[in-house]
Amino acid sequence: MASRLAWLRVIAAVAVSLVMLSGCDGARPAKPPKMMVARLGQKAVAETIARGTIGGRPWRIRLTLGEPGCEPRQGWAPDCLESVGSAVRHWRQERPRVVSIWTFSPVLFGPVRSDVTVVRMRLSDGAVIDLHPVRAFGHRWIGVVLPPTLTPVEALAYSGRRELTHAVPYVRNNPDGTPDIWFMSWLRPGDAGPARTTKLVRGAGMSLVLHTGPWGNVLLGENEEWDFPLGFKPDSDPALQGSGQLPRAVPLAFGGTARYIVLILSNRTAKLVPVVRGAGLGFAIVRVAARPAILRWDVYDAAWRRLSGGYGPLGGISG
Repeated sequence: MASRLAWLRVIAAVAVSLVMLSGCDGARPAKPPKMMVARLGQKAVAETIARGTIGGRPWRIRLTLGEPGCEPRQGWAPDCLESVGSAVRHWRQERPRVVSIWTFSPVLFGPVRSDVTVVRMRLSDGAVIDLHPVRAFGHRWIGVVLPPTLTPVEALAYSGRRELTHAVPYVRNNPDGTPDIWFMSWLRPGDAGPARTTKLVRGAGMSLVLHTGPWGNVLLGENEEWDFPLGFKPDSDPALQGSGQLPRAVPLAFGGTARYIVLILSNRTAKLVPVVRGAGLGFAIVRVAARPAILRWDVYDAAWRRLSGGYGPLGGISG
């Protein structure tokens, strides 16, 4: 009996060990490569605004007024040429925004205001990198190249020791596994922004996913996507899509406190459509058809006060 108990204990110990090993092996994430960002001078040399290394391989970001491109080079991480010609031509004076970060994966770069001394970026592995502005083409720029296993969690712009603004990007993975990073909204110091939520917006046979957070609102469908920074003001016509064959589903975006849409149809009926709330915006999907046609639409808040409305089908779609 004693020997049987001892044998059972051995079997149990081996089983636990196997489970622990299996769990550890499966849960161990890939370690990001070591990266470094160099501190350059205040003025770009050969239009280079940023450079560093990823896993010991060098990378750099150069600006051009012509065509962009990331050329493969033996022994290098990306060596990228980013075009700013269109932007520079439209900036007749200094841009009022404190900082912008544009994503052209794997490159993140953008202009900063004259009082920005550093942009501090916190990454998904907990590391923090400092991006110091470099002047090129009459403006000051920051930039970085990130490996696919690292994404930014937050970026903070400083003037000396004083925080000017900060941003949390919206991040998702593309079908090829590379990250899609959108710096959409910049917040005041101490403002955490809207809470992160995920909601479904459904109607007329269409289903969209609404991601809300400090970035603003991102609305995703199977083949569609819309992004709305905080403070975005929709047009008087709330339709996000226009022409197309009927019948069709039309997604809508409303500002303010919209909660309901009432559609008056040509068959003398009315249809109530609820509005899904995001960060400062509301979203809904309606069916636009030739019969019954939409004669009028009205938008109401939670207390049934009319906020806006119009005649005819939304988006100007007609049969």
